[in-house]
Amino acid sequence: IFLTPVKRHINIRIVVRNFISISTTTINNIIMYNSRSRHEIFSLLAVTIAAIVLVHQPATVRCADGGIITPQQQQQQTMMFTAPTGYYVSTYDHIDVGRLLRNNKVVSGYVKCFVNEGPCTPDGKLVKAYLLPEIIRTVCGKCTPRQKDMARMVLKHIYTYRQADFEKIMQIYDTDGKRNEILAFMNH
Repeated sequence: IFLTPVKRHINIRIVVRNFISISTTTINNIIMYNSRSRHEIFSLLAVTIAAIVLVHQPATVRCADGGIITPQQQQQQTMMFTAPTGYYVSTYDHIDVGRLLRNNKVVSGYVKCFVNEGPCTPDGKLVKAYLLPEIIRTVCGKCTPRQKDMARMVLKHIYTYRQADFEKIMQIYDTDGKRNEILAFMNH
């Protein structure tokens, strides 16, 4: 299963907002000049409401098999990784990141998983669907000091040795425009 965050680009939001504005004006004109039937008015109103819902719809994760992971499911899964202290649980803290990064085959496998170019291990699926998007969105805000060090090592490695893959990851997961904050975090 490949998971892909559904991105909401700002230019789409602007187009939809403009559409809503135009639709509202059109509805007012229709009502004032009574030039169309009630059916047309309600159809246009329904399209306007659908556009409003689209603008305010939170990002979801779509699976290649057609399944969808809702923001609520993402939050529940992320909570599984969060300890009562508010930090992520220490499930992966024992991993020797340096050793892992020296194994190009393993790194390639995970990167391909994260950028939708290859299969994912069970751990890769969890990281891809829940942790990676949140870590980038919050700039590792719930990470313990150990986890921040691990995240920095991985991000620096990918940025330094796999620049194209780093760009793909940021394009997919940086939906909130945190690139500069991520770069500052890496160099902290």
